[in-house]
Amino acid sequence: MLGVAPALLASFVQDVDRITDPKVRDMIKFGVKCARDPQSLTKEDDDSLRQVGFNQSEIMEIIAMSALAVYANIIADATQMDSDQMFDTV
Repeated sequence: MLGVAPALLASFVQDVDRITDPKVRDMIKFGVKCARDPQSLTKEDDDSLRQVGFNQSEIMEIIAMSALAVYANIIADATQMDSDQMFDTV
């Protein structure tokens, strides 16, 4: 959806700050912050995404995808769902 290559996604697990593309790096950092501590998001977080080229629609998509990931994890945990093999390797 946001045009991130699968190989680059795999590198996120290691160290997000090593990502050289500022747009991708800031998107991931914002999404993690959104998922882990959404109450801490500030206007500066939004402004930093705009500075690297995101528009309001794209920012909303990042927020929605972060929320969906949290939701999916709650459902998986509450139902004691086994993880997919792909997630086990990551």
